[in-house]
Amino acid sequence: MEKSLFQKGDPEKAPPTPHELISKEIDHLKKGSSVRYGKKKPSNTLAWIFILLFCGLAGLYVMDPVCHAWYKGTAARVYLYLHNYGSQPEADSLVASQILSPDEVQALNGRSGSFEGYFSSPDAAKAESQKIIDYMNSARLLHAGKYEQLDPVGKVRYVLFVKTDLLNYLPIKWSFLDPTVQ
Repeated sequence: MEKSLFQKGDPEKAPPTPHELISKEIDHLKKGSSVRYGKKKPSNTLAWIFILLFCGLAGLYVMDPVCHAWYKGTAARVYLYLHNYGSQPEADSLVASQILSPDEVQALNGRSGSFEGYFSSPDAAKAESQKIIDYMNSARLLHAGKYEQLDPVGKVRYVLFVKTDLLNYLPIKWSFLDPTVQ
């Protein structure tokens, strides 16, 4: 005999629960590419790494002209202080570093006034003078190719610019950056 239309289905097979009915939709929405979250934007990490690397290389390349201009402005004040209030041998050693040209030294010797406010003591001026002399010596060592005597930054610059023959294009100073002494 045939089954009655009014009889329930197999009692062994229970109907799916509401959670089971929408489980496929829930799994789909948990994926990152679903409509709810949209498409993921590509990561910018690699672009930022390249930008930082380029800026670092450019900074190492223009380091000498910027440092030279900075130290030259300081060297004029150090020379004036040491020449007038400090000791002449330290002033002469600063001139021997060749950060100041002979014409600039003549112009500085002709200046008059009170330069005592530049530094708190002769020892502070001597310490600043030694920094300038050390900078000029390290720049000369880099351009002479003396790798063993360079500081860590100088060694990196040596590998990047001297070994790749970019030393001919590596500037020591730019006249438009250097302060005028007159």
